[in-house]
Amino acid sequence: MKKILTVAVVIFVLTGMLLGCATTITSPPTSEQISVRVVATRDFGAEFMFDRTATVMAGTTAEKALGQVAELRKAGSYVEGIDGLYGTSTEYWFYYINGVMADVFASGYKLQPGDMQHWDYHDYSYIMHGCNAIIGDFPEPFLHGYGGEVSPTVVACAGNFEGEAGRLKSKLEELGVKEVSVTNAADMSVDEKELYNLILMGTMDFELIAELNEVYERIGLFAHFKDGKLQVFNSKGKAAAEYGAESGVIQATQNIWNPKGSWNCETVAWIVSGTDEAGVKNAADALLNQYFQIQYASAVVIADGEIIRIPQ
Repeated sequence: MKKILTVAVVIFVLTGMLLGCATTITSPPTSEQISVRVVATRDFGAEFMFDRTATVMAGTTAEKALGQVAELRKAGSYVEGIDGLYGTSTEYWFYYINGVMADVFASGYKLQPGDMQHWDYHDYSYIMHGCNAIIGDFPEPFLHGYGGEVSPTVVACAGNFEGEAGRLKSKLEELGVKEVSVTNAADMSVDEKELYNLILMGTMDFELIAELNEVYERIGLFAHFKDGKLQVFNSKGKAAAEYGAESGVIQATQNIWNPKGSWNCETVAWIVSGTDEAGVKNAADALLNQYFQIQYASAVVIADGEIIRIPQ
């Protein structure tokens, strides 16, 4: 019981003080029946557990949909166990709605048509500071957003990546995403930067990528650029590997430029970058043509022709 209370207090800090969360997300009454995906993984998507479909009424809570497809156990307001895997003093269940870490308890999030709830059981000793968005639920959150609200998406590129950016726009549209545009980073408006979903495509010198790189610990990124190389961390935030020329990375966070703060649950900032131009192109190719290989992942590095899930 002491361990459960300790975990509950720590997670309350995450969901309350850091997120500034409300206790519920409301939605208008409806009798519409919808299908939603319920996914469970371990260790930031490294180990797959299940990917199931629940048929529920629109507005049903994430917790009830989870309980329809899996055995769950609660500790207060928290989902402490899923299918017999229970939280400890160092590992716990965290959940994402369409690739965005939820800012309410599962009993408070009201499911919308097309929603995907993704539960991941992982070490939170480093991740308490971030990991508030993941890439493995692509094309979410660009497709269904959060809480039924979908923000426009802009692919902002810096450098010779107009072709890749244009193809990514076409891929998103092919997958059903609406309101997608491409812009040169220098021409991006303030509204786009603050209020849109961002896909930032460029090398580590791209100004906005450099800004995210500077605060990587605060926002919980598992890879950052240092001395021209890509440094990768394990689940505890310790250096685990380093990659050089032609290495790419795809990772995500909630949009830190949103006026509502970096835990706004409205918009995200995805980084499609690399140590050099070849690395960026490798990352873009992985997202465009091999996105099935990043399914469920928190983030990935592309190096020596391999897609490597991180943290390691």
